Amino acid sequence: MSSLGIASILGLLVSLIPVIIFIVVIFFIVKTVKGFEKRADEKLALEREQNAILQRKLNELDGRVSVIENVLKEVE
Repeated sequence: MSSLGIASILGLLVSLIPVIIFIVVIFFIVKTVKGFEKRADEKLALEREQNAILQRKLNELDGRVSVIENVLKEVE
């Protein structure tokens, strides 16, 4: 009877191995996707910051051009 119990336990373990492998694979896929999402969010935040800096520089240059245009109009 002891060998029958061991055989049934081994049979159960063998039948559970595909399920365990499937769960491990799903876990690693989810972990990888979350890593990609985190990197994408960081990249998006950096691009937004760079766009804000460029917008400020553009506004500053626009102001300078307006001042130069006004000075040129006064000279005419």
